[in-house]
Amino acid sequence: MVKYRRLGRTNIEVFPIGFGGIPIQRVSIDEAVKIIRKAIELGINFIDTARAYTDSEIKVGKALEGIDKRIYISSKSQNRTKDGILEDIQTSLKNLSMEKIDIYHIHAVNDKETLKRIFKPDGAYYGLVEAKKRGWIDYIAVSSHINDILEELIKSDKFDVVQVAYNFIETEVEERIFPLALERDIGIIAMKPMGGGSIDNPALSLKYVLQKDFLVPNPGMEKIEEVEKNVKIALELSEITSQEYEEIERIRKEMGKVFCRRCEYCQPCPQGVPISVIVRAKSFVKRIPKENLKNGWFYSAYQKAKNCIKCGVCLPRCPYSLPIPDLIEENLKFLDEYFAN
Repeated sequence: MVKYRRLGRTNIEVFPIGFGGIPIQRVSIDEAVKIIRKAIELGINFIDTARAYTDSEIKVGKALEGIDKRIYISSKSQNRTKDGILEDIQTSLKNLSMEKIDIYHIHAVNDKETLKRIFKPDGAYYGLVEAKKRGWIDYIAVSSHINDILEELIKSDKFDVVQVAYNFIETEVEERIFPLALERDIGIIAMKPMGGGSIDNPALSLKYVLQKDFLVPNPGMEKIEEVEKNVKIALELSEITSQEYEEIERIRKEMGKVFCRRCEYCQPCPQGVPISVIVRAKSFVKRIPKENLKNGWFYSAYQKAKNCIKCGVCLPRCPYSLPIPDLIEENLKFLDEYFAN
């Protein structure tokens, strides 16, 4: 029998894993519908998407047509103003063909400036408060990759749900963030449970994350085989064995030399290089369609990275001692080839 997970103060009971909506950008609408419906057929009842995920909301909406099972939807907006996020919610409702969205996030609050902006009188947080009054959303949420920012967001006690990065490489949230959220009965969604596609044993990483029964991981999926495999892991969950812990430690040691946790302590770069974006380039390539990466923020970051002069200012700032200039050079070569082909 499936043991559903309570998503904090929302009291929403969800399947042990959710469906992450980033990778379905890479497949056709028909294929996305098949994948999402297979997930629902196998028991998944929570889907996470976002305005930033191009046509992901539209594909989710198409997949839900005619489905009579209760499916909980989470979406997000990177708009920082009250009016802007209200417009985005209306777009999300239209894309999803819904009258109300269960959970709506302020997406990627990753720096102090954004944190201050969303709480201004005309900020995005008050847009979500207004949307809730209007009956457009049920619960107010926020996502962030930065633990110092997450701590402030949680302590504000203004959010029903938080979305955090968590896998067996990024475990810092276990010490500070989880206890704070649990103390306030805030629901926890674990994004990047497989390291954004970077961890070479994704099944073991998902199993590790699932050991925490108070959270819901939302792995991104773009194939029916991935859905089946991830659901199987959730349904057959067992304690991690000593041999599996040995494998986790091996991967940690290996990836610890190259895995960026997006803490941003390396910034600002004197040459304006968006370091964490470039050193994670392969993760973006795995999850986002090529045509989307050729435009906008990612391609701009790629161009800026060419300004790196290997000055080394970033090196002593990195708490994980990553060889940042070398990683930038390596990822630039990778992207040169990727965009040329």
